[in-house]
Amino acid sequence: MPKLLPLTGLLLAVLSGQVLAESTGTGTPGTSAQGTRGSVPASPISGTAPLPGLSPAAQEAAALDSPLTPDEIRELAKRLQATEQALAAPVTSVVPRISSLTVSLSPGASLPVLRLALNNASTVTFQDSTGAPWPLAAPPMNPNEHLFQINYIPDSPVFSVLPRTAWASGNVTVLLKGLEVPVIISLTSGDPDSNISSREIDARLDLRIPRQGPQAAAGPTPPARVALHDETLQAFLDGTPPDGARRLKVRGGPDNLRVWRIGDDLYVRCRAMLRDEFEQTLSSADGTRLWKLPVTPLLTFSVDGRTVTASPELE
Repeated sequence: MPKLLPLTGLLLAVLSGQVLAESTGTGTPGTSAQGTRGSVPASPISGTAPLPGLSPAAQEAAALDSPLTPDEIRELAKRLQATEQALAAPVTSVVPRISSLTVSLSPGASLPVLRLALNNASTVTFQDSTGAPWPLAAPPMNPNEHLFQINYIPDSPVFSVLPRTAWASGNVTVLLKGLEVPVIISLTSGDPDSNISSREIDARLDLRIPRQGPQAAAGPTPPARVALHDETLQAFLDGTPPDGARRLKVRGGPDNLRVWRIGDDLYVRCRAMLRDEFEQTLSSADGTRLWKLPVTPLLTFSVDGRTVTASPELE
């Protein structure tokens, strides 16, 4: 028992010193009260204490989740949009046209060409020398379905072609009802060796067969007056008159009437039927007609069974 007294006293001394240090708010365990004499208590801080910063682990997680700043993200979005626009923009811009021409069925003749472009469907129509539609007898024969997609409507004079690549070339064979020879059309969607930035394509190509088809329109027009291979009349019919043609103002007449003059000849373009004597004529698949006739101050047309006149200003 006497040996335990010094140990008990030591424990009491240590505990009393720890309590004293905690009561004064200063010091560390084992510090005596004399070490705090003369110290000034800290005044309380008003307001809300700031939140502590992110821990290193939280900062690492935030960097993994959002490694870029908002400004950097917006800048990358602009660059991505510019890249997508550049990829979507065609290398060569296209100008769609509606064209018409007469097919030559003679040996050694050149094939008609259908000008195509990627992502653009082109339509081909057939008509006879009288302007009547000439229907297909069978589906068009496509030798390479990997290069061209060809669709048609049975018993119609129309089929469409859609190229699958930007630089495709080939042909298609078409059989028309009652025509003993096939019509072969060259197909091309561009020349890889060309550096032009813009080119024309055939949005619609009207092919005229120089014969009367199964749906030939009955009319008084002699075949000799149908100018199937006249480039001048074809230019007027396409709405692109040749150099030297002067368009005349017209009083009266049916809708969509256009009149040009070259020398002593008038070139009349209209959908209505001309009643006057003419020298040559040509028609398109949509029913538009072109007439060549001597200069005259009065033109007479038949519109829905009635007579309509027009007066071109010759001076």
